[in-house]
Amino acid sequence: MKEILCVLLLLISLTSFSQESQSPDRILTYGFPYDTQRKAIKFVGKKWGIELYTVADCVVSKKLIDSVETIHTKLWKKMDSIHGVDSEKRFRNEVIAEMKKIEEVNKIFERDRNIKKLLRKIERAKRQASPNLEDVSDDGNIYYWTVNSFEINYSSEFKWKPEFMVRINLAERKTEIIEAE
Repeated sequence: MKEILCVLLLLISLTSFSQESQSPDRILTYGFPYDTQRKAIKFVGKKWGIELYTVADCVVSKKLIDSVETIHTKLWKKMDSIHGVDSEKRFRNEVIAEMKKIEEVNKIFERDRNIKKLLRKIERAKRQASPNLEDVSDDGNIYYWTVNSFEINYSSEFKWKPEFMVRINLAERKTEIIEAE
């Protein structure tokens, strides 16, 4: 078991921790951040040219934590040279602001009568709905959701079916439902 863990960490260190000029800048994560936080980091990172990359779930070693901290130190020094001093603090503030926007968009999604109606229709057909916030526009006002479904048959096979997409304009607080193709 120890050998497998060492090989896995070696592979991760060789592939994931590279921050060379040809590889994307990455914020490395471990643990289970809640979905709103993960989406906010992803959306803000997109604007900054930083990719969110998970290196471990909840079981981590001190060595892995130290490696992640070393990579992040290098990343924020690079970002300081691009975006100015205290880029990490500004990034975190933008993530917090984005989290608030995502929470508001979630409320709009959950309260929309037409979306609720379509979700009930999926449930009546003995299917489970799976809404997912996918993306945000460059100006940060339009959020895009995809709603998929799968049959509830309690087997290990899930047959995903795209049901519909939702575009939410946060500034106008309006939703638009787009049929899946």
